[in-house]
Amino acid sequence: MKKSIIFTVLCASILFSQEGKKEKVSFAKEVLPILTKKCLGCHNTDDGSPSLLYFDDYKEMMSGSSKHGPVIIPKKGEESTLIKKLRGTADFGKQMPRGKKPLDEETISIICRWIDQGAKNN
Repeated sequence: MKKSIIFTVLCASILFSQEGKKEKVSFAKEVLPILTKKCLGCHNTDDGSPSLLYFDDYKEMMSGSSKHGPVIIPKKGEESTLIKKLRGTADFGKQMPRGKKPLDEETISIICRWIDQGAKNN
């Protein structure tokens, strides 16, 4: 009985650790292309976004300089304003991207997982 419990726990641990490796999200390969395609048209330093949020520079994006405070809170995807704005659940303004088709949940989940993983410039 003890051996089967230990075996089950060991298998679950291995499965969990392998799942975590598969789920690693790359900013450069996965998140940045989404932001470039869906957000950069309005949120770029050349056009001077009214929200003061710019996605054309990682450092600027992470500075939290939006007029609504921190947009990305590393390790807290669901609490981050970016995720709330993409889902249309923020308590201000409209769902993003404004005037365009909303991102699907799978795409938002990629960004949210990246934030949950620390929002690193990887």
